Amino acid sequence: MSRQSLENSRGLRLLEPGPVVLVTSMYRSHPNVMTAAWVTPLGFDPAMISIAIHPGRLTHEFISKSETFGLSIPTLDLSKAIHHCGVASGNDVDKFEVAGLTPEDPEEIDAPKIQECIAHIECGVIQRVTAADHDLFIAQILNASADDDYFRDSWLAEQELPLVSHIAGNFYAGMTRGYGVTLDEDDDE
Repeated sequence: MSRQSLENSRGLRLLEPGPVVLVTSMYRSHPNVMTAAWVTPLGFDPAMISIAIHPGRLTHEFISKSETFGLSIPTLDLSKAIHHCGVASGNDVDKFEVAGLTPEDPEEIDAPKIQECIAHIECGVIQRVTAADHDLFIAQILNASADDDYFRDSWLAEQELPLVSHIAGNFYAGMTRGYGVTLDEDDDE
């Protein structure tokens, strides 16, 4: 096997594809949405996540001021909307309108859910940490909901899962099937 040396910043790409989420935020009755893939669970009790956002983004400003945000989980059929929300600026356009996304009332926060998405997580910021050129927002999950055609206690692996992952730039990957793995008793030794 031949291996190439990479610039350190390109080493981050080895961790992709990562799940794509649409991050919603609201400040002074102005909603915004942005695409992100740098999101990770942090713990179960309390249920916490983190998301990395560059300080130059409007979403960063809105989350910093409101201390809440939403995560909506899109599907492959929303690929163009996903990419549009990742490259357009909420300072210039209403990304909900130009991406054809429908804001939906949230349960616990001001930032809207996205009607076309199959799952939603509403978050309250606990801490913000500056890490390199991004800030990491550490947040507690305040409310979560999902389409029961795709999720019960976890994603339903036995059927098609039209989830989206980001590879790099304008390249995305689709997770279209899950697989279960079982070990034989001898495998545990």
